[in-house]
Order: sequence, then C-alpha cells, then structure tokens
Amino acid sequence: MRYKITTSVLVAAGTVLAACGTTAQQSAPEGTATVEEFAAQLGRDYHADYTPLASPRQAVEKSDLIVRGTVEEVFDGISTSYPDKQRSARSAGSYVTFRVSVDQVLSGPDAQIQGGAVYVQVAKAQSTPTEAVAKANPKPSAVLVLDDITDWKPAPDATVHRPARLPDGARLYFAFTDGLWLQGAGDRAMVGTAAHREDLAPDWGSPTGLDDLARAIENAR
Repeated sequence: MRYKITTSVLVAAGTVLAACGTTAQQSAPEGTATVEEFAAQLGRDYHADYTPLASPRQAVEKSDLIVRGTVEEVFDGISTSYPDKQRSARSAGSYVTFRVSVDQVLSGPDAQIQGGAVYVQVAKAQSTPTEAVAKANPKPSAVLVLDDITDWKPAPDATVHRPARLPDGARLYFAFTDGLWLQGAGDRAMVGTAAHREDLAPDWGSPTGLDDLARAIENAR
C-alpha cells in the first residue's frame, strides 16, 4: 500500500446502520443506464479528505495498478475488528466491493489481474446499505487508479476480514479518491463518487469522459 487513506463519514439523523445484502440485484437496462443514482448512493452522507493526484504521471507513479473495465457486481466489502468492540462497530459497513472485469491495463503489471477481474474496495457511509448500492449498479465502464491493500491493516491491533465472496487468493485494492471514475452508456461525462471532474488538477487536461482520461494516463507512462 503506497498512500495513507483518511476519510470522514457523516451519519444522517444520528443513526448508524450496518451494511446489508451481498448480491447485485437487477439494474437499469444496459445501453440507457447512467451512473447518477449509483454515484449518489455511494456519495450519500460520505465525505473523503484526500490529497489530489497532481497529474497522470503522479497517478502512474503512486499507483500499483490502473485499469479500465466494467463494474460487473457489487457486494459487501472488507470489515475491520479491534479488541475494542465500540471501535469495531464504528468501522462496520464502511466499504463495498466492486468486481471489475478488466478490459485494459493502463499501467502496472498484467500479472496482478486474476481471472480477468480486480476486486476494489469503495468507501461509503455506514447508513447506506450494500443492497442499495448493488441495486443501483448500471454496470458502468470505469477507470480505476488502484492501490494494493491485500496486506493492509489500519492499526497494529486491527484484524481485516476479507469479503466472504472474494475468491481465494484474489488481491484487494483501494481506488484513489480522485482515481475512481465511472461512465454509463447514457452518460456524456465521467462521474466520481467522492471527487468531481472540475477538481482535477490542470495537468490532467480537463478530461470529459473515460476515453480522455485513459488517453492522458497512457501518454504519461
């Protein structure tokens, strides 16, 4: 893992609900779907404090892998337990897993792709059930700047539990906050879940869609 992740979650109405549901439900018809509701579910009551990637070159240098693919499925994410049960409860239900079928490796070793897919942990508010995110999934295209967290622990006394549905031996990744971009068949522009296109640094060249973003990354290698 190459960078430190710091996030803060705003909990609506003072109520914390554990994430529930593990399978992707029927989503909008492909070809007409947009990512608006999907991104809204992931961003609801959630805020990330992060240091922006300054350029495509920095994205290539800091990441372990950058891929382009399709978000095929959403299910429960990692969970973390601590000796302090209250601390464990505060971290419960904070992630979902994206199973992304990889169409193109933009940066990094192809050998990190197992079974044609990568498994990406995406942060969300505890108050947003996994089921709601899975149901909203339009199976969008995605460009993901990834950090390998297979052996990551947030603290020495923490135990990280892998998602039950994760294949044996599969590596786990976080996406950089401004390195997670989605675009559905009905979208004219890419969308982030906790970052906005307008906030990308000038050296990114103001990409509108995933084609622009992928081209910028390829040119930076």
